Amino acid sequence: MRHRFTALALLGASFLPITACQPAEAETEMVSAEAARADLQRLYEGLQSAEANLFATTPKAAFDSLYADLLAQYKAPVSKAQLHKDFQRFAALADHGHTRIEGQNPGWAPYADEDGLVFPLRLRIENGEVIVIGAAKGGDIEPGDRIRALNGEPNPIWLNRIMQHVSAETPEVAYSLISGGEHYYTWLEYGPQEKFEFKIERDGMLKTVEVDAIPVSEFRALETSESGIDLSGREARLLTQDIGYLRPGPFYNTDATTAEEVYDPDALAAFKSFIDEAYEGFIEAEAEHLVLDLRDNPGGDNSFSDPVVAWFADEPFSFASDFRIRVSPETTASNQARIDALPEGSQSLSVRMGELFAGAENGDMVSFEILHAAPREGQRFEGEVHVLVNRYSYSNAVSAAALIQDYGFGKIYGEPTRDMATTYGAMEHFELPNSGFVVGYPKAHIIRPNGELKSHPLTPDVHLPVPSITSSEDVTLNALIDRLSEN
Repeated sequence: MRHRFTALALLGASFLPITACQPAEAETEMVSAEAARADLQRLYEGLQSAEANLFATTPKAAFDSLYADLLAQYKAPVSKAQLHKDFQRFAALADHGHTRIEGQNPGWAPYADEDGLVFPLRLRIENGEVIVIGAAKGGDIEPGDRIRALNGEPNPIWLNRIMQHVSAETPEVAYSLISGGEHYYTWLEYGPQEKFEFKIERDGMLKTVEVDAIPVSEFRALETSESGIDLSGREARLLTQDIGYLRPGPFYNTDATTAEEVYDPDALAAFKSFIDEAYEGFIEAEAEHLVLDLRDNPGGDNSFSDPVVAWFADEPFSFASDFRIRVSPETTASNQARIDALPEGSQSLSVRMGELFAGAENGDMVSFEILHAAPREGQRFEGEVHVLVNRYSYSNAVSAAALIQDYGFGKIYGEPTRDMATTYGAMEHFELPNSGFVVGYPKAHIIRPNGELKSHPLTPDVHLPVPSITSSEDVTLNALIDRLSEN
């Protein structure tokens, strides 16, 4: 089931009245006050109707308060850029990664095309620390420096201002999504700036430095201290005589150029062929251990991940113990559009969902039956399975690792994920009538195989070191190899 394809999110920047630059403003379409209020009303009503549980984390009173504030603001025409910013902040209040206004802010592309000035650093945020991982060479800030304040605002203040634009279940998820988008999110929250003032800590000493903003093109070219390990792509090899290594890569067609090609059957067949050849090689080499590397994996579809697990599973398995969908006009319409696009007489998950919805009332939570995948027939990998995850394991990668842990197919290593094992997912969309903004929402509560109802990250069975500042040495993988070799 195509249940959790996670796309990375947004971020915002500018602070105290440090000198602001004055580029030509992006020409954005204006929306009348009446249309803005109507779209806000449709946004809130649609989310309440269609979200699996809009108020699971944030109480309704908080939504009502922000709704009233925004409604009162729209007394004159408002730009689509401002409206997108407001609506994204409203959607992000849910603290659900899939509750969001799709796409970047309409004002960003014109600004980026003009190579406007932006935030000059790449950051990694973990355990309360804001660590510089990328900065222009020869400046007053270097990789490894700790940021303590930005433009006079301590970390908790400016980080919270930025995170209000990020749809995420927890601050940790938001921090991981912010990485690489620092220039966008700081621009979104604070507007263009010519300079930024930082309080930094280096070697136990604090100092305040002023750093020039840099063009968008320079930000995109910033080298980071985390560029030493490349975990993209697919790879299968022997680490030692006894240890096989499989990095399946994203669970979708990485060569897709259109949405229709993302889960192309031919691409799936090629992926299965790669997986089969990898396992056959491990078995032929008599490997006793398999390292399944799901670090930095964006997820995808379990039609791709199930064949990976089937090689070592010893019983039928599923990524969820329950898949609870809220029935709503929005979800029914979205599902019907997929059915209408199918050839006559076709059967699909959408057809099954449509039949389920037909017997329910709007507002009902219905359980959609998840078909179990079967272990592979014939030759199977009989060795021990060790799965690596990190904060950048997302979506279906987390689901696959969770089912391996819950069914006892293998052990999980690394650091806790930021994405959730039990989560709100199965994304759908509806469109706002005046602005045309597309609203994403999770229609389902996806319960991990062990039945845990509370949304939570995946916790490894064995924690392994994950350095804040990485290099070309894969410290985490080497620690696992040492552990297996010692045993």
